[in-house]
Amino acid sequence: MSLLNIGFAILIIKIVICTLPAVFGIIMLASSEESKREFRNKFCGVVFGVNNAIPQSKFALMMAVLGSLMLAFSLLSTWFLLLRPMFLVE
Repeated sequence: MSLLNIGFAILIIKIVICTLPAVFGIIMLASSEESKREFRNKFCGVVFGVNNAIPQSKFALMMAVLGSLMLAFSLLSTWFLLLRPMFLVE
């Protein structure tokens, strides 16, 4: 009996798909204003070449919306990938 079979590998991939978006969403929602400002400066510097191309208020709103969407995706994927098969009665 091998320790890593295909069913276990698929389960690990499902768990990663369900938890990683939640972690990033919580980080986006719970980060401080200073860390959001630093992230905005780095992002704008890489994409646009200017540190303040996007206003801070719009960037913070975008991070809140994106974090909320990632949390919703995580909840839905957890239901459909992990929990729903446990509640199905055949």
